[in-house]
Amino acid sequence: MRDPIAVIRVLDKVTAETLRFAAPVGRPVRYKTLVFQVKACEIWGAGTADPRPSAYLEVESEAPGTALRDVYKGWIFAKAAGVHPFVHPIYDAWLEDCIAQAPGV
Repeated sequence: MRDPIAVIRVLDKVTAETLRFAAPVGRPVRYKTLVFQVKACEIWGAGTADPRPSAYLEVESEAPGTALRDVYKGWIFAKAAGVHPFVHPIYDAWLEDCIAQAPGV
């Protein structure tokens, strides 16, 4: 089942700040120097005892005074974060869920 919104959590490893946000498919969402763009968000096995949310995610980074550069492209899995993890020296990010409408996150 495809859903239009991914729920992502980001951790700033320097400040220990975390943020949970809804990222609509096809719309860029900025967190500090990162720009997240979800291309697809799907739940495999929706309606079963073990649904598995996954999202195709593109992340770009922008250092002050420089252009955006790709730092991540690929599928990210809510229940298997270690399969294709987002790797960055300052931030951790992971998928929490795929949902039909934005909650008060």
